[in-house]
Amino acid sequence: MERKRLPPLKALRAFELTARLGSFVKAADMLSVTPAAVSHQVKILEEYTGHLLFERLPNGLALTPKGQALLPGTVAGFESLENAIALIRKPRLKSQEVLVVSALPSFAQEWLMPRLVDFRERYPEIDVLVQTEYRMVDLEGEEVDVAIRFGRAGFAPTLKADLLAQETVTPVCSPALLTRAAGTYRRAELASFTLLNSSVRMVHEPWMSWDLWLEEAGLQADDLDTGMSFSDPLLILRSAVAGRGMMLGRSMLVQDHLRAGRLIAPFADWIKPIQSSYFVVTSSRKAHLDRVAAFRDWLLNQAPRISDPSCMPQTLPA
Repeated sequence: MERKRLPPLKALRAFELTARLGSFVKAADMLSVTPAAVSHQVKILEEYTGHLLFERLPNGLALTPKGQALLPGTVAGFESLENAIALIRKPRLKSQEVLVVSALPSFAQEWLMPRLVDFRERYPEIDVLVQTEYRMVDLEGEEVDVAIRFGRAGFAPTLKADLLAQETVTPVCSPALLTRAAGTYRRAELASFTLLNSSVRMVHEPWMSWDLWLEEAGLQADDLDTGMSFSDPLLILRSAVAGRGMMLGRSMLVQDHLRAGRLIAPFADWIKPIQSSYFVVTSSRKAHLDRVAAFRDWLLNQAPRISDPSCMPQTLPA
């Protein structure tokens, strides 16, 4: 069967990176090209599809509805290509000097990657390959040394799992949306914000949707401006940073943005626990490898293992 003609791979890659990173400049850094070159490739894709994929805003970029529709398939396509390439590179991964880590894209980008510089400085002899994927890898059958999983305890006896961090969640938004100091807002004032939503329901995590927050604030859904919905937490995060609305911020994913002032938690002490946690998981047969033990110990020293609201700044000045 004849395949349909696809747009240039460069254009798709430029779009995918820009959408995930929220910036032509950051995408350009990843591709080692100029921001203008990335913008040009995105324009090629927009011309090919006949649709505008990004809104160019004064404080950043935001995906249009057509861009949101295109992104999941583009991400999945590149993941499939990366996995296919990994299959033929597997012999190289058997080296004791290569540590293969599997993690969710959101956790890898927002928490792990900014900290890996420290690990590389401490252990320059260990090369790290980070595989970002949504599926749960087979730690027994695949060439993966460590997986960072988000969920609840109850792992197979053939696996060694350590609690990395529990999480909390609180409403967060760009400081550009605040008219006065953070921490002085009343819960009912949630109605004054556009709410960003996830189209993926976490059934066992009721505080990860707005329903209970609205109930506690004494509000009805009809009282609010419901914003866009996203299937990827990274897209919700980028929209919040760009000032498109308020999101429910999980502590491990937003803590660096809070510390840097890119996001603010307007409601003092309005913080809820998440039942799921992050775990560092490896197979029992790999747990004692030097590279795995070093990475595990480093990770556990990097993150708080007990859920503590004080670990997530709540009232940065507006």
